[in-house]
Amino acid sequence: MNDGPRPPDPNDLTQPMPRVTPPPPPSRPAAGPGPGPAYGSVRPTGPYRHQFGNVPAYLLARLAAFAVDVPGVAFVLATFGFNAYDRGLFLIAGRDRAGFDTLALVALAAALAFAFLCEAIFGTTLGKLLFGLHTRRFDGKHPGVGRVLVRHLLRPLDVLLVGPLLALVTPRHQRVGDFAAGTVVSASPLRFFAPVVGILLCAAIGFAQVQYGGGLTSAIGVAAETGNYGPDAYAQLASLLGLGAAGAAVKPLASPAARVTPEATVAPAAAPSEEPATEPAAEPSAAGSVEPADDASPEATAGASDESPEPG
Repeated sequence: MNDGPRPPDPNDLTQPMPRVTPPPPPSRPAAGPGPGPAYGSVRPTGPYRHQFGNVPAYLLARLAAFAVDVPGVAFVLATFGFNAYDRGLFLIAGRDRAGFDTLALVALAAALAFAFLCEAIFGTTLGKLLFGLHTRRFDGKHPGVGRVLVRHLLRPLDVLLVGPLLALVTPRHQRVGDFAAGTVVSASPLRFFAPVVGILLCAAIGFAQVQYGGGLTSAIGVAAETGNYGPDAYAQLASLLGLGAAGAAVKPLASPAARVTPEATVAPAAAPSEEPATEPAAEPSAAGSVEPADDASPEATAGASDESPEPG
């Protein structure tokens, strides 16, 4: 009796071997905005975004920071040298033009070295702290000694108004030194604490200047010498650099008539004369007679009239 086809026997040697195919990989979702990484996970790093704030205020802050770091610090250091000369401790800068040039060069070199060390170590300077600025690389990291050295070596080119112009028109507000060194000056990571730290440092420097730098007396002396010899020195420096127009602009200030004397000169009072004052001579009257003096007594006047000769 035929019951139909029999099911394949699993033990039959002629049974074909089954094929096992691996499952397809799961499809990846399309890239798009989604939830951020969980707390504690590593966030992918992107380009650092420098913060500048209001551009005109930022450029004025950079200019003011330079004025504090170079002329301001140099002036304070010059007061120490001025006081040391008065005390006999610093004998290479006298009270003449050569002494002023020596003191100015030493103070300016010390101020530039101080700014370089502060920026190389901390990424900022005294002036930048006061105005909330910081020097970084493009990626936001510390600039390092080499990049800061390049910035400072190219500073003379920026002083000739090239730096402020480039900082105004470039996207990252960089000057020549920043382009060469690959640095950017942006907001300080200390935020509003940066000016507080700068003010505290200025207070400490002011206290040291009062104690060891002569205080207001040395400051007035340095200011007087700067007014006397500074315009002439600047005019000579401008002529050496080929900037005749800049030297001619300050030439009237370098004339001897425009110099300021450090101490006020007071005319001495006239000494009293030991000779007795003479009486004013009597003025003759219109009739030719002599009028008596104002202090003549009536008795003397009467005696003079009695002694007059009678007509014959």
